[in-house]
Amino acid sequence: MRLIYLALLVLLIAPVMADSDDDDDETTSREFTLKVDEGVKIGDYRMELINVVSVMDGLIEVKVWKRVSEFEDWRVMEEHRDSNFDEGADRGGLTLTVIEIFDDESVRMRAEYRDDYGYPRKYTTERGLAPKNLPELTVEKKFDRTDISVNDEVKVTITVKNVGNDTARNVLIFETPPLSQFRYLAGYPPKIKSQLAPEESDFAVYSMVAVTEGEVPVPALVVSYTDAKGNIASVSSSSFTINIKPRRKPNLDLIVEPVPPIEHGGTGVINVTVLNKGEASAYRVEIKGETTPADGGIEVTEDNLGKTYFEIAPGASKNYSATVKGSRSGNYTATIKANYQSDEVIMQKEVSFEIIVLERPYKYLYFVLVLPVLLVAFWIFRRYKEYKY
Repeated sequence: MRLIYLALLVLLIAPVMADSDDDDDETTSREFTLKVDEGVKIGDYRMELINVVSVMDGLIEVKVWKRVSEFEDWRVMEEHRDSNFDEGADRGGLTLTVIEIFDDESVRMRAEYRDDYGYPRKYTTERGLAPKNLPELTVEKKFDRTDISVNDEVKVTITVKNVGNDTARNVLIFETPPLSQFRYLAGYPPKIKSQLAPEESDFAVYSMVAVTEGEVPVPALVVSYTDAKGNIASVSSSSFTINIKPRRKPNLDLIVEPVPPIEHGGTGVINVTVLNKGEASAYRVEIKGETTPADGGIEVTEDNLGKTYFEIAPGASKNYSATVKGSRSGNYTATIKANYQSDEVIMQKEVSFEIIVLERPYKYLYFVLVLPVLLVAFWIFRRYKEYKY
């Protein structure tokens, strides 16, 4: 009878013990995202994403190991397929599944494990903390001048340098669209080397001419490149704004030194300075001179009042002289006119000044004034002598 009671007691306790064992072996699952060189801690297990082997084929490489244990497993996993590590979740290990591969650097995964392992905790691996061999480009775009006017030529220099520690590959410059305020000349579109080693730089130069005045926003220049794995990166230059001023023009000024009065039959020197006070060169400068009245009282004896110059640069000056002779007394007006060109536009400058020719001097003219005095004195003297006798 005792044996029967004992058997019934065992039958009643066994289901309870089985339920308790089932509770201890319950599993759970969690989803998380990982980047290359990142890992998760699940209990004593560590799982690290080593590499995305192929996005197209859905393959990644992982490393799973257990703390305070000799267990370590390197494996290539396939997307949407469960992989058991250390006999899987049902036997106290891990079951991992690749849910989605986003790109060459990141994935989404699911881990199944015993419930008492807690939540997955992400960390960065030693490889992730170590410096990486990657290219890094810098780019600069510069105009050779900031004071720009219509019809000015501008040189643009683009400099690209690799400040990283690996070679930059497939280097391309994107500069679109061309600025409508400029006419592009040589060197456009810009091109540089397709590969740049660490600390290596390259540059491109092109020229353009400003055709429209006003404010011009210059957009950023973009340079794209790839690393050794084919990952694409890009860098941009700074954008800025320039102001194109109206067309530069020359402005000639005719400066004549005052001419002292000229004696009758004597000569005088006319000194002329042609100064360009404008911001552009004056071309085909033709200077002519004339005197009025044109009665021959003033004549040029040496050189000429007229001159020609092919170019007078901004701020530059030309000097010349002419010798004139005064053959008839009087006041004369001399006029000098300068015709010059700037971008096929004819411009003119004129200046007038006075030349005085003195009267002819008479050496014995004072005797004419003295003679009446002498005659009066002689008459008085005679009258004195007559009265005396």
